[in-house]
Amino acid sequence: MTSAAFRLLLAGAAALAPLAAQPPSLADAVLYGQTASVRALIAGGADVNAPDDTGMTPLMVAASQGHVEIVRLLIAAKADVDAISRDKTTALMHAASANRGDALRLLIASGANADARNLGGMSALMVAAFGGYIDPVRALIAAHADANAQDNQGRTALMAAASNGDAAVVRALLDAGARIGAADASGGVALTYAAAAGSIDAVDLMQKRGAKPAAADLVLASSACSAPTARVLLASGLKADGAPDGPSPLLAAAAENCPDVVALLLDRGANINVTDGDGWTPLIKATAAGFTDVVRVLLQRGADMDVADKLERTAWMYAATRGHEEIAALFEAEKDRRKK
Repeated sequence: MTSAAFRLLLAGAAALAPLAAQPPSLADAVLYGQTASVRALIAGGADVNAPDDTGMTPLMVAASQGHVEIVRLLIAAKADVDAISRDKTTALMHAASANRGDALRLLIASGANADARNLGGMSALMVAAFGGYIDPVRALIAAHADANAQDNQGRTALMAAASNGDAAVVRALLDAGARIGAADASGGVALTYAAAAGSIDAVDLMQKRGAKPAAADLVLASSACSAPTARVLLASGLKADGAPDGPSPLLAAAAENCPDVVALLLDRGANINVTDGDGWTPLIKATAAGFTDVVRVLLQRGADMDVADKLERTAWMYAATRGHEEIAALFEAEKDRRKK
């Protein structure tokens, strides 16, 4: 190394030395859990309510990260426990969404509003329920959070829990008085959400608590490829063909490549050649989509290969025009078998 280069290196090191000696910002110290630095920055007059570039306050970040001791320091320094970010989320919501039970309890004990809502109308209880986080859910219920609050689309914490499928959260909400029949803006109830998610434990629990399944629930469970959920709903008395004027569970299962559900519905008497508004049968749907396993089940159960849709196209034709060679071979083999 030349002497000139060496002098440049020393000059650069000297210029960087003051930067290296600078303490972290409060936002960084909180994010990385640097408790001693947070304490020193607070003592030095750092603004504990200053939001970062995303609109989150130090307390929101600490709550989200689960840095309980830093949460305690910030609260003692008069951090606003109910400060809101740009989407109106609070520190309590951040703790709930990250399953930070200890931080959440500390916030509640410090006066945080358990029923605050974000821009979408969601509360901390809804957020925790959607995550399937039983510890925050129980803490919020103990703090008398409203178990029947609804967001801007009419959804409740029970609906959120049903979507997640965690039976413990569903049970806790029901025990707290959550209304099992509350409906969202589209008319869906908690059981609807559980069926759509294929949440067998949630469906079973809510039925035991008095929820009455509807034909649409079977369609949703069938679309979710959840044979166990469909089985429970069928056991409640729903028909395998669905409502007379409603969508077919079998068509829904065929369209989503759910061979186990297709087999179950056929076992329970579903019409194998049912058609939709376009004249498509389950066999046509499965063939057009290239769902070989579903096609195999339908052919084994005797599906009509010659039914034509409103465009005068049969399942055979869809297999040929869409290049589904394996399915075309199944048709050929089934045709030969049926001739015998």
